Amino acid sequence: MKDNTHSATGPALGYYYQAIFALVCLFDSKDDNAFVSIETFDDVYHEDGTQKTLHQLKHSIQLDTKISIKSEQLWSTLKVWCDFIIVNDSKDGLFTLSTVATIDLDSPLNIFKDADSERDSLETLLLQEAQSVIGKRKEVERTNSSNIVNGTKEKKLPFENKYKGCEAFISLDSEKRRYLLKNTRINTSSFTLSEAKDEVIKRIKVFTLSKNYAVLSESIIAWWDREAVRSLTRERNECIFYSELQEFISRKNAELYNDGFTDDIDDMELPPVKICHPIHLKQLKIINATDTQEKRSLITEMKARIQREIWMRNNLPAASKLRKYDELIVEEWSFVFNEVKDVSSGMTEEQKKEEGRKILDWSHKEAHQQIKNISQHYTNPNLIRGSYHILSKDMRVGWHCDYDSLIKMGKEDE
Repeated sequence: MKDNTHSATGPALGYYYQAIFALVCLFDSKDDNAFVSIETFDDVYHEDGTQKTLHQLKHSIQLDTKISIKSEQLWSTLKVWCDFIIVNDSKDGLFTLSTVATIDLDSPLNIFKDADSERDSLETLLLQEAQSVIGKRKEVERTNSSNIVNGTKEKKLPFENKYKGCEAFISLDSEKRRYLLKNTRINTSSFTLSEAKDEVIKRIKVFTLSKNYAVLSESIIAWWDREAVRSLTRERNECIFYSELQEFISRKNAELYNDGFTDDIDDMELPPVKICHPIHLKQLKIINATDTQEKRSLITEMKARIQREIWMRNNLPAASKLRKYDELIVEEWSFVFNEVKDVSSGMTEEQKKEEGRKILDWSHKEAHQQIKNISQHYTNPNLIRGSYHILSKDMRVGWHCDYDSLIKMGKEDE
């Protein structure tokens, strides 16, 4: 199938809605090999076995908006679908306009809600509207030609966006136009962006316990946001498969079922790294940590902090376990730190700094291999790496053998 890329021009919320809509489509798939893509053939393209559906989404328009044969939203949608049919088999799939807008009860567009309704009368009305729009635009063009000759001001051409859809619809040969109308659907009961989490929860009830609905749905949405962005930027295959969603849910649900220590960071779009806590920074400065070491410490601290916050927010039995775990990693640090402390009296200041940088490297490269994981189901080494930096803010660990006195001295000097 040839690609006919369609670029949306809506606001950022429109793009986010596309991603969530694609997730819901994937949830509702019937075929194990189903997949979705965003911003390829249409806003959302869904292939579910032999069924191929192009979804055009109108989420950003006002809830009280009514769509009619004259609506620009309708004609911009028809333009996308006509372009698709020109380079693809017109029998290839369904064309669905999903919107939060409404249609008047007596509107001929209601025909699109019924797959078996006759489309001939609607085709006639659409052709009449398209011809009317093009005729009015050409009339202004003729007027402007005269105005140019007479040296008078040109008029603005009407239907700047709508006429493109009108031209595309009229230009289709009659057979393709009939197939387009036959395979077109309108869905006016589309969910709003504020209902996205509820839509996901509806679809995970068969996968998990009720107490895990909120946690699992948030994890799925966070993972999906990341995959959708990677798909749009082509950092991954533009198609996101149903099997990927199933695999993620299976893995995350197993974590929740066992002890709740979920591994969330790798599935999230993390915020930019910001300047760290002043004590954290001083811990690094007094050993002259390299730029690489400093950057690494900021990143791992942020990852550990966010993961710990997620566990605490989800009301897991994490607080007491984290306190005990912190005691364990402080103890392991003390073994390494005290070996240096014991022989530090004969060291120069530069040697102390060098030993401090070695301890810092140990906390990143070796500690996670020597300390047992907080859970048999959680093996991400960044928890240990970053927790050391969280603890360094509280002066419970440090890198320089005299870090306690040096930092206290620095406080007094401020």
